Amino acid sequence: MSDTRSRDEVREDIAETRAELAETASALAAKADVKAQVKNAVTEKKQAAADKAAQVKEAAAEKTAQVKEVTAEKTAQVKEVAAEKAAQVKEVAAEKTHAAADSLAHVKQSTAETASRVAEHAAVTKDQLVGRTDPDGVVRGRRPVPMAVAGAAVLAVAAAAATLLRRRRRR
Repeated sequence: MSDTRSRDEVREDIAETRAELAETASALAAKADVKAQVKNAVTEKKQAAADKAAQVKEAAAEKTAQVKEVTAEKTAQVKEVAAEKAAQVKEVAAEKTHAAADSLAHVKQSTAETASRVAEHAAVTKDQLVGRTDPDGVVRGRRPVPMAVAGAAVLAVAAAAATLLRRRRRR
């Protein structure tokens, strides 16, 4: 080494070298301090876990909000469709009830008319078979009619009534 450097320069070099040595010694001491390294690593891992938990929580909150929104939309759609279907069912039921009431009234009227005709015919047939009686109960003027003709007449009336009733039920 030559003495071309001044004392101040040498002092500066020494001070600089000491500073570098102090840094190197601190770094070596830090590497040698396992407890501090573990503590720092644990702190870093805790912070990373907390950050990740916050991210997951935020993502879950967003997904929950989306699911709530979609659920609300779908619920509204289902309610609307259900209301429409209920109105349609109500309308059809009212129409069917009205039609059934009309049909029932017509069947009742037809049945009453048929029963009246059958009663009249039975009375006529009875008079023909039994004969006429006066108020004292004396038989006057028998008009015998063969049983087969009377039975056929009754069967014809019953068949006509049954046919009418079947037609009414099919409507």
